[in-house]
Amino acid sequence: MRTVATVTVRPIVFWGYFMPDLSEWKPEYSVGNRTLDLQHQRLLALCKQVSSYMCDGTKASVDAFHVILNDLAFYAKKHFETEEMVLAQIGYSKLSDQREEHDAYREKMIEYMFSAMHGSIDKVSLQDYLETWWIKHILVSDMDYSEALKRAAP
Repeated sequence: MRTVATVTVRPIVFWGYFMPDLSEWKPEYSVGNRTLDLQHQRLLALCKQVSSYMCDGTKASVDAFHVILNDLAFYAKKHFETEEMVLAQIGYSKLSDQREEHDAYREKMIEYMFSAMHGSIDKVSLQDYLETWWIKHILVSDMDYSEALKRAAP
């Protein structure tokens, strides 16, 4: 006779929200704008690269980390410019809040890039930051403007 223990699994709650599965894009992540959604999908793919990155201490491995950081910084720059332009066009009332969050992301990426240039490859910290950012910015702040986008749509 075999006894199987019963385990109660509680959902992970993060910043007051259930921790989403960030392994793939889901329709509920959509803000209702095709361009911004495609850019968000690309950002999620870049975040996933951090998850799969393995540092073995070789020059190639360290170089790969630098490429990931650069991609995260430069693609986000492109996305932020697009997002801010779209939000300005519709007169979004919280645009300044968006800009502040974008600036904070840029500053954090500069910190990670600076640390990496000085030999500190901190995948875990970067991954934690990106997960937090995805939840707080994409799934909360950006969802705030999705209704404004719908109202402004022709």
